[in-house]
Amino acid sequence: MDIEQAVRIGLLPDVPREGIRFIGNSSLDGARLALLFGQARRRALEVAASITTLELTVEPRYFEEYTAALFLPHTDLSLFPSVQSKN
Repeated sequence: MDIEQAVRIGLLPDVPREGIRFIGNSSLDGARLALLFGQARRRALEVAASITTLELTVEPRYFEEYTAALFLPHTDLSLFPSVQSKN
């Protein structure tokens, strides 16, 4: 994936590029660790037990923010200053 192009269309946030690292299919790696190591499996169970649900649809601005975020390329250039400076 071309990081600059991914930021330009809004697929990735406009953050320092050195903070972006591709790690491949991390879900498979996590599943493998959970199967092979009891400590990893216990930690995964602890994390799963601590998860709570937040109903976003009751938030007044949720739908507005959600639908605005669906557009690729992004429509709010103020969130992407490095892209804005190149236009």
